[in-house]
Amino acid sequence: MPESTVHFVGTEAEVAHHAAPLDGKVAYQITTAESIVDVAAPGEVAVFYSEHFDRFRNACDELKMKNVATLYMLDGILEWRNAWEDASDGPACPFTMRPVLSHKVACIGMSQKRILDSWGNHLKTEVVGVPRFDGLPRPPKETKQYKAAEPFRILVATAKTPAFTEQQAERVLGSLTDLKDFFQRTSSLNGRPIEIVWRVADSISAKLEIENTAHDLTGSELASQLANVDAVVSTASTLMIEAMLFDLPVALLDYHNTPAYVKTAWRIGCRDHIQPIVVELTDPPERKMLFQRTELSDAAYSGTNAADRMAELIVLMQKFAIEHATDPAPITFPADMLRSGTSISHSNSQFNHAELYPEFDEFRIDDRPELQSQLSHARREITHLKNRLAIRESELAHAHEIFDRINQHPVAGPLVKLGRWWQGLGNNDQGQNKQ
Repeated sequence: MPESTVHFVGTEAEVAHHAAPLDGKVAYQITTAESIVDVAAPGEVAVFYSEHFDRFRNACDELKMKNVATLYMLDGILEWRNAWEDASDGPACPFTMRPVLSHKVACIGMSQKRILDSWGNHLKTEVVGVPRFDGLPRPPKETKQYKAAEPFRILVATAKTPAFTEQQAERVLGSLTDLKDFFQRTSSLNGRPIEIVWRVADSISAKLEIENTAHDLTGSELASQLANVDAVVSTASTLMIEAMLFDLPVALLDYHNTPAYVKTAWRIGCRDHIQPIVVELTDPPERKMLFQRTELSDAAYSGTNAADRMAELIVLMQKFAIEHATDPAPITFPADMLRSGTSISHSNSQFNHAELYPEFDEFRIDDRPELQSQLSHARREITHLKNRLAIRESELAHAHEIFDRINQHPVAGPLVKLGRWWQGLGNNDQGQNKQ
């Protein structure tokens, strides 16, 4: 096979831990989103860990125009609020993954594939799993025996970004405050002392006034914590999947009452749910653990080594991209390249942007040339505005330099200060006259 580079797109801090499981399986290099378009060539593969932000989305679009293969490597769960209730004026694109921009998207499990298929991505989805989970222990599915005096440790956790609007943030804080109040009133359950381990976002830990244990977000610290707790209560987060892999009973803390893309056997939706659910976590019924294990098998693929599957997918895309590197038409990858036998056909008509996003007039336009024309015009306008902004910022910086020199001048400086004082005095006189 001709020489072809695999690029993980982002900074070292952003993508190194995502790429690490592929060490020794695929030769790759880390390339920033700002330079990838200039660096990557047709026949190569660019792996994205995010399509939420403009720097990644713009790079992905331009790479596809160059016939560079693009792969969106999902590393976590889908979450309803992130998908549908994110602030529309935030930095993240509100339509992320609807559809996926990349040629292919590596799903962590079958349930995620079904959701993405229903969003119009049925030709792009490949079930891979989560490579960084390959090394996690798989404890035996058996009832643990404890001594009465041994503490029952509960990990209370949130996602890295637990809220996407101010209202959501208040709700998350309220739910965690209710938990904290309950644990402060409850010293033991089922004859065992309770010990709480907090692993929450920094913005929350300060308000809760608790000792936070979330220091390392690459995964190794969390694995150690999960090995030393007995149950988990968490907001919607990939951490739930990791806890299930440790066969710990997991309760979803969700005061938002939104659909859950990852199902749990326990769900705390209000203050009244806390006491009975936490009590049950200390002695989880086997029927609910069976439900949790069944849902886990649907949420996270674990049939074979996920890093091997990811490497296989990348190599297959690499070969296909090389074969079609000189094609004049945009490269189109076949469905189900990993031949998982799980491909589900969905009609794109099931996902109607005009109905799902009625507040955006653009989705009512069904004329492709007109949309392309508007997109081209919008990009030109953005470039024009960026250039104007750069000029204004340069002029402002120059003005600040001039004012600094005037202020430092031995004659002009004191006169300017006197003028400002005199102007302020005049404004005070006017205010008094008005009174």
